[in-house]
Amino acid sequence: MPTGQDVIAVVVTFHPDRDALAASLAALLPQVRQVVVVDNGSTPDNPAPDLRHQWLQLGRNLGVGAAQNRGIQAARAAGAGFVLLLDQDSRPAAGMVAALLTAYEAGCAQGRRVGAVGPAVVAPDGQFEGFIRFGHGRYEGVQAAGGGDAVPCDMLIASGTLIPVPVLAEVGGMDETLFIDKIDTDWSLRATAAGYTLLGAPAARLQHRLGERQLRLWFLGWRTLAQHKPFRYYYMLRNGLLLRRRPHASQAWRRADRRQLLSIVLYFGLLAPGRAGALRMMLRGVWHAWRGVSGPLR
Repeated sequence: MPTGQDVIAVVVTFHPDRDALAASLAALLPQVRQVVVVDNGSTPDNPAPDLRHQWLQLGRNLGVGAAQNRGIQAARAAGAGFVLLLDQDSRPAAGMVAALLTAYEAGCAQGRRVGAVGPAVVAPDGQFEGFIRFGHGRYEGVQAAGGGDAVPCDMLIASGTLIPVPVLAEVGGMDETLFIDKIDTDWSLRATAAGYTLLGAPAARLQHRLGERQLRLWFLGWRTLAQHKPFRYYYMLRNGLLLRRRPHASQAWRRADRRQLLSIVLYFGLLAPGRAGALRMMLRGVWHAWRGVSGPLR
């Protein structure tokens, strides 16, 4: 049975809130062997808190995928059996890593080729939307059954995902050309196309905020949506359209993502406050996807 000593965590930072990062690392460090903090171009005078970790300073913003890959390389060089990916604003609950490892072992015992295991991602208000499946032409949140067993998923968000190193060797690392957004989607699609099963572990809990802020918006009823800065919508539209050209993009995902992209355009490009700036970024993303442009926004 693997333990936390087999796990090295990779935390990507970009101008982090020092106190919030310290709290996240303090919750994480007792659960893993080591933490690799990869700073994506923050100012040198804002280092990570002085805790047991390896500090990688990239010097400039290379994007989320590149930062994750640098951390994965460091974890593999240190002999990790598993890599745990985390964002700077994610805080693991006590026992999260142990619960992920238990779910992994149970999945393997059932004869599954387990590619990765993810926690229940809980918003600061305590809401859990479920593990992601591509069903009925949409992203569906699936809750765990009464027994709390692991839930097969079609996709795991990067933060909190535990990946065995041999799987990374076969499936590959994160796609650096996407820069930010849908990097975890691409990896999930590649893993499932390679025959791996992704599992959600309901006993593992991670507090994580999606979006810059929560927006209450009325459209045929009140909805609570995660709103982002305008530039993020460029990457959402561009990368979603670029991924559609790739052979590992399943038809189920294509249908679900088409609905999500249309919803993003409707809610944040046409209805929400700040929609003019968001819509400009969306249109630019569509134009660049059509031209095959990838990498950082220039």
